[in-house]
Amino acid sequence: MSETSKPLYRKVVDSLKHDIEGKIYAPGNLLPTEDELIKYFDTSRTTIRSAIGILEREGYVVRKQGKGTIIKDPKSAQNLNYLSSFTDSLTEKGIIVETSLLSISKINAPSRVIEELKISEAEKVYWIQRTRVADGIPIAYVNNYILARVVPGLEKRQDQLKHLGLYQLLESEYDLKLHCAVDTINVYLSGPLEAEMLQLPETIPLFHNRRTTWLEDGTPFEHVLSIIRGDMHQYKVYLENRKH
Repeated sequence: MSETSKPLYRKVVDSLKHDIEGKIYAPGNLLPTEDELIKYFDTSRTTIRSAIGILEREGYVVRKQGKGTIIKDPKSAQNLNYLSSFTDSLTEKGIIVETSLLSISKINAPSRVIEELKISEAEKVYWIQRTRVADGIPIAYVNNYILARVVPGLEKRQDQLKHLGLYQLLESEYDLKLHCAVDTINVYLSGPLEAEMLQLPETIPLFHNRRTTWLEDGTPFEHVLSIIRGDMHQYKVYLENRKH
């Protein structure tokens, strides 16, 4: 679409995105007021509100009652050079992470989990389903499968999981020593199911992340399936030297 054929609200969105990504408006600062933007872009209040609504849905800003429109860092970056969780990468950036639609149940492991954790069909796992919400925006849908024998009574800690990251809880409440993990990451476009789970306004790219995690004693104890908004998250990998 050419610049001349773009709707005015889209031009406002693109201009503000450019300024946010260029750090003209730094994360944590306030976007100019509606009146200031109306004057700057020489447009209507409806156009400005539509543009800000799009920026909020795409994770660039968040509107706070009584404060104004606050600039967010549009993407969290998860460092894959050490064992971190999705929650870790968000909280390090000062993003408030909450949980909705949380459920914990003890089940017979699905065949994929049996294969990844190298367990028998009789072994029970805890299945944790969560929607992770970052500054009020659903950003990920996560399924964790964890060996039930290493986290007894996990279902009683459901309230704690609403506020704590899972790895934080495993370390503080069960004294587990997480050693390493293997992540397999694919990208695909959202469909109707993902749109419903993450309240997506339009089709966007998503990360599909499969992770298996090991304890220090070599036990594979967790398998994770995550669906993460690609427009609000990224992965960072440190590389060194050539393989010989």
